[in-house]
Amino acid sequence: MFADPQSVTYNTVAKSLPRISAGIETSEYKLYDTSGVVYDLTLGHQFKTRNRVFAKLRRDAFASDPITPANNILASMSATLSCDFPQFGLTATDMGYLVAALTGWATGAQLAKLIQGET
Repeated sequence: MFADPQSVTYNTVAKSLPRISAGIETSEYKLYDTSGVVYDLTLGHQFKTRNRVFAKLRRDAFASDPITPANNILASMSATLSCDFPQFGLTATDMGYLVAALTGWATGAQLAKLIQGET
């Protein structure tokens, strides 16, 4: 089980997310920020015919409604890292190398292009 709390850094500010639930296959960590922003980290796995693991970070915040600026609406976004690998033939170390290769590729410039719709 991961440590409680988990820490994520959003826009250079560290956020401490305490565990709010822990199950056999998933755990959830959540912070209700004083500004009304919510950070939610979900970690999970599924070990069956294929092994799957994931980490999902969601951020919810109130934003001005573009149609009625006096009203605020809840806006939500999320980022997910998921890994899928066989039970045998490739090792957890191999998966680690693949994740390191992807996260190494995912620099700020590369992610900006992807987020703006480049393929």
